[in-house]
Amino acid sequence: MKAFIIGLIAVVIIGGGYLLMHKSPSKTATTTPSTSSQSQSSTPSSTPSQSAVDTITFDGNQFSPATLTVKSGTMVTIKNTSSQDVQMQSNPHPTHTDDNDLNVGLVAAGQSKTFTVTKTGSFGYHDHLDPSIQGKITIE
Repeated sequence: MKAFIIGLIAVVIIGGGYLLMHKSPSKTATTTPSTSSQSQSSTPSSTPSQSAVDTITFDGNQFSPATLTVKSGTMVTIKNTSSQDVQMQSNPHPTHTDDNDLNVGLVAAGQSKTFTVTKTGSFGYHDHLDPSIQGKITIE
């Protein structure tokens, strides 16, 4: 019974994240994955999050915003607007041991994944397929 309740809660959380994730992009043109317009929605990237879901966009060359600050328990979506796969992993490369919440794994071109951050601190992450592409998240 306990496993059923935990499973039900997980389904509700994932479903809610999915709905929020697909509702937010309506603010921008989703048919044109522009690399420069994606970062404008998070101009004050160093300030704490005011929403329940924050988005990190991967355009094939960088993560945007490069630095994001959120509260512990925030759902974060990695949105891949590029034509190539991205494999988001926490630093350091190749062990990915700083924050397991950031070990999202492969996000196919044009796809998104949502995860919840819980461990507080500042953590770097990178594209495991191209470790020179990096970002930073601060979790308060």
